[in-house]
Amino acid sequence: MRNVLITLLLFVCWGASWYWSEVFGGRSAWICFYGLSLLLSYLGIGILGLMRPIRVERPKAQIRCWSGESVEMALGLRYGIPMMPLGWLLIEERWMNMGTGETVVVRDTVRLSLSGEATALLRLPGMPRGLYRLEESGVGIIDAFGLLRIHRRSVQTGQHRLLVLPRPLQLQTAAEGAGEELPRSGPQPQLQRQAASTLAYGTRPYAPGDPLNRIHWRSTARAGALRAKETEQPGADRLLICLDAAKGVPNAAAFGTAVEAAAGLAQRAMQLGMNVRLAATDRQGRSIEARGRERFAELLELLAQLPCDGDSPLAPSVQREALHIGRGVSVAVVTAQPDEQLMRVLFRLRERAVHMVYVHGKDAAPNAVQEWRRQAEAAGCRFTAVSASNRRTAGGGEGYGAEAKHAAAGA
Repeated sequence: MRNVLITLLLFVCWGASWYWSEVFGGRSAWICFYGLSLLLSYLGIGILGLMRPIRVERPKAQIRCWSGESVEMALGLRYGIPMMPLGWLLIEERWMNMGTGETVVVRDTVRLSLSGEATALLRLPGMPRGLYRLEESGVGIIDAFGLLRIHRRSVQTGQHRLLVLPRPLQLQTAAEGAGEELPRSGPQPQLQRQAASTLAYGTRPYAPGDPLNRIHWRSTARAGALRAKETEQPGADRLLICLDAAKGVPNAAAFGTAVEAAAGLAQRAMQLGMNVRLAATDRQGRSIEARGRERFAELLELLAQLPCDGDSPLAPSVQREALHIGRGVSVAVVTAQPDEQLMRVLFRLRERAVHMVYVHGKDAAPNAVQEWRRQAEAAGCRFTAVSASNRRTAGGGEGYGAEAKHAAAGA
């Protein structure tokens, strides 16, 4: 509409200048007439040039980054040789968090060139963890004088995604508690002998590098895809992390920090050579078994998309998982809303190495930390308190941060 109104206004002015020059004459009248004629010719050529199709090229691979880390995405623009080389391209994209529905809008301006090619650099600010989907992408074209503005908007189908991983939170007490039974140099031959006598208790998707004798052929035939055996390894080389993802005001406010604390516990345990099982009390009851540092990325992907929507308390889940995983396994519980029932369950697990991580917000009672510390120590548990408002984060680890940065730079 704006372009039409400007064009009509110029036509009216051009007609008025022609009448002025024909009826009254004079040098000024003819200068206005020829000037407006040139301007209308410029607009006509510009409309033909700016109506050329524009192709936006972006990487097909999913982009990954750490939470709170800004990401730069390079987009290739191909529009052919324009008839109007003077002007700008305005790039605008809208990304939506598939879990929370929050949107992030990014923009960039690129000058038109005679080569018909340009590169736009979109900078995404540091965003919370989650899976983001490209909802809308648009390219605006404006001429050098600002007279013509053409906007082309394309609605995406969700094929372009951005995964923001939770940044592992380093907890010194948690690291010492998780690895106390293991020497710092890694698993000993005794643990390796224990690992050799494993018991199969389930299946999982086949991962590159798994030996062929781990393939469960019956499950593969039923699922139509390769499935590998999940094995239970007895002994102190395993860590069970129970993350409270149930609904509740305290839990929802501190859930982001709780996720980072769980990631930090898992990272530290893997550095000590332990196998990690993460179980969350969300509505779907998600869990993952991470065996080896190469599986840490899969664990982070689950934590990145984990919602705080559970409808069952934490205590029954901890008891069920502890009984399922077997004796002699270290247990870590991460929650922002502990209760007496959870304390009773932890007391029954006191023969194991149990560690409770309490994530509290700024609205928590002043003596809440000391009270839960007293109860945890009475139950024979290690205790760590983490403030959701003044948390300290680590810079990732094991090369995953470099991988995320490389993927973002390659975008």
